[in-house]
Amino acid sequence: MNKILDVIVVGGGQSGLACGYYLRRNRVNFLLLDKEEKCGGAWLHAWDSLTLFSPAEHSSLPGWLMPKSKNLFPLKQEV
Repeated sequence: MNKILDVIVVGGGQSGLACGYYLRRNRVNFLLLDKEEKCGGAWLHAWDSLTLFSPAEHSSLPGWLMPKSKNLFPLKQEV
């Protein structure tokens, strides 16, 4: 059986996940696509030394608060 979607979100990064959060809250029938197996998968291919450029409290996603980091800026492993 074919399923009709209202929205297709391309990319499971921060913006795509935020869109998905609000679409689900509004009961919109959607599909979120990403080339990686896991959401935010681009971070898996980043340098180990990569950090966020903002503190954890300013880098949360809607509906998911990023845990506080012991570093000023969260490390790749914490994202």
